This record gives sequence, structure tokens and C-alpha cells, in this order.
Amino acid sequence: MRYIILFFLSFSLSFSLTLEESLNLAVKNNISAKLSLLDIKKLEEKIKEAKAGILPQLTLSYGYTRFEGDLAFGFTPKNRQNYILELNQTIFNKAIFEAIGLSKDQLELQKLIYEDVIKEVEFQTRQFFYALLYKREVVKLLGETLSFWEENYRQVEEKYKAGILPKVELVRARAERERARAELEKAIGDYKKSLEEFKKFIGYEGPLEPKGELKLLEYKDKEYERELLEKNSRIKVARKRLEVAKRLVEVQKAQYYPTIEAFATYQGSTSRIGGNEKLVDGYTFGARLNYRIFDGFARESKIAQSKIDMLKEMENLKDLEREELKELKKTLIDIESLRAQIKASELSVEASKESLRLSTERYRYNIATQLEVLDAMGNYNRALMEYYNLIFLYNVALSKLERLTH
Repeated sequence: MRYIILFFLSFSLSFSLTLEESLNLAVKNNISAKLSLLDIKKLEEKIKEAKAGILPQLTLSYGYTRFEGDLAFGFTPKNRQNYILELNQTIFNKAIFEAIGLSKDQLELQKLIYEDVIKEVEFQTRQFFYALLYKREVVKLLGETLSFWEENYRQVEEKYKAGILPKVELVRARAERERARAELEKAIGDYKKSLEEFKKFIGYEGPLEPKGELKLLEYKDKEYERELLEKNSRIKVARKRLEVAKRLVEVQKAQYYPTIEAFATYQGSTSRIGGNEKLVDGYTFGARLNYRIFDGFARESKIAQSKIDMLKEMENLKDLEREELKELKKTLIDIESLRAQIKASELSVEASKESLRLSTERYRYNIATQLEVLDAMGNYNRALMEYYNLIFLYNVALSKLERLTH
């Protein structure tokens, strides 16, 4: 009995964490979520970089040359300076405008990827949390079972000493007590290992216990297929990938368009005029039209490759929608099946509990054998563990339904 006392004493010395608090911690500390946020910041900077192509570009260059001896002859100044200050402004460049649009689409895609990462982290956190509640219920049950067999051993020992029961009954009672103790220790170890995995997943250090009880979640019947197609985060990501692929095609097509830019310069250089060195400077203004007439069909090849990538994303989207709809149907079937199993399991627990009570009373008055009590206790434990397991599976199925439809 001391095992179960020490186990539950640790609850009072640990920090209790609700499911909602666990979800917040997991999202905050998950490495995939952190990296996804950094990718979002990186793409925000990429948009700034793309927009720089339509902003004025100002450059300055300066040079100084010293000519010695016979190198400075004729009109060549001995000390020569030259500089140029140039301002360029893009008037029209479709490739830049498409690149800006592409960067914005990529940012939206990364935000959707982040949302999908969060949904997956929350789903896994719920699985961990419900598993811990289930395993803790198993520990409680096995603790009660150990208490039962310890009390049974005490009664059998008294009857053996009084000469009412043979030694084989005492040995059997001791064996059942030790078996119950071993099963409890195993369940506690399993629970503690799962707890350590959970703490690592949510990024928490120190004593911790999940707060709450294992109970059935509420199920609401909705148009889940429509919700899946509208809200499923994986499908949203796939759709945005397709949009990005389409934008990439337009980026490649933009290479066919001419570019127009205006420029203004202020420049000066040292010249020899009338035997004297003088700095000559002045302004220039103009515009440039650039158009690549032929590039060896490189543009056509790039456009074709982009279209192939777009078709691949289109097929990926169709396949993902089919896969997610299939998972939705399987999950809904599982939920209905588990609901029916839980109702049947509740009746089984009631029946086995009553059977155990009657067997225990009969054994107390020497009407039943210890084997009958042993069978009754085994049936009760199996029924209750199955009930707890069904609740766990049902809650996980509802969590998966939420994952698919949000």
C-alpha cells in the first residue's frame, strides 16, 4: 500500500497543469513553431528586398590617379580625379512587380504553415495529456486492487491460523497480493516514463502532474466534410502552394517584357585646359529601354519548368483532399463505434462490480472459494481498464476530428 501512497503523495508536491496550459506551453516551446516564426520574419524582410527594386537607386563613385614623370604628357593632367553621382529610377519592370507579389504569397504560405504546425502540436499535446490521464486511472485502479488483495491476505491469514483454511489458500492469497503489487509498480513506471516524454514535448522542467480527470468529451454532429474542405490547415497550405506555383509561372513570363528606367547623373573629372588642370563637371539625364530579344530559349524552358511544378502542386492538392476526406470518414466511423463500445462497457463494469461484491461476500462466509473471488476481481479489472481505454481512444478520436476540421 505504501507504493500507491507515495505515488499520490507526489501529486500534491507537483505543479498541476491543465490541458489549456499544456497547449500554451507546447506552442510556445515547440522548435518547429519557433523555426516557422523565424521563417515568417525572414519573408517579411524578403518583401522589403523585392520592393527595393522599384525605389530610386543612388550610387556614388570616386577615383584619384597620380601620373609621375613621362607618363603625364600632352593633355594628361598629372593629378587626375573623377567622380560620378548617379540616380536610377525604374519606370516599368514587370518582373519586379511579380517578384513583390510572389514574396507576399510566400509570406501568406509561411503563415499558413505556421498555423498548421500549431494545429499539429496541439493535437499531439492532447494525445499526450489524455494518455497521462488514462494511465493515471490505471494506477488508481491497480492501487485499489492491491488494497483489496492486501485485505484479502489478512483475512486468509487469520482463517489459516484459526485452522479454517488450508495452507494452499494462504499461499495463493500471498501470490495474488505480490502479483498486484508488481502490476502496480509496472503501471507507475509506465506513467512516469510517459510523463517525462510529455514534459520534454511541452518544454517543461521540474515536477509536474496533469490536472483533470479522464472523462468523455462532448461530441457535436456537424457538416464535417464541408468544414474540412474550408478549414483544414493542411489543405489551406496545399492550396497556397498552388497559388505560389502559379505566381512563379507569371514571374518567368515577366522576363519577356521590356524594362524602362530613367537616370540622372552628376559627374566630373580633371582635364588639362589651356595648359592648366581644371575640374570639369556637369549633369546628364536620360532613359533606358532594355529588351532581350533572344536568349537561346532559356525563358521558354523556365516557363515550362514552372508550369510543370504548378501541375505537380495541383495533383498534390487533389490527393491531399482525397486523403483528408478518407481520414475524416474513418474517424467518424471510429467515433460512432467507440460510443457504442463505451455504452456496452459501462454495463460490463456494472455487472462485473456486482459480481465481485457477491463473490467477496460469499467468500467471507466460506460459501465461495478464493478462485471465484480471483476470477471476479480479474473480470472487474479488465472491464474497468477496457472502459478507461475506450474513453481515452474516444477523446483522441475527437481530437483528431478537430485536427481535420480546423
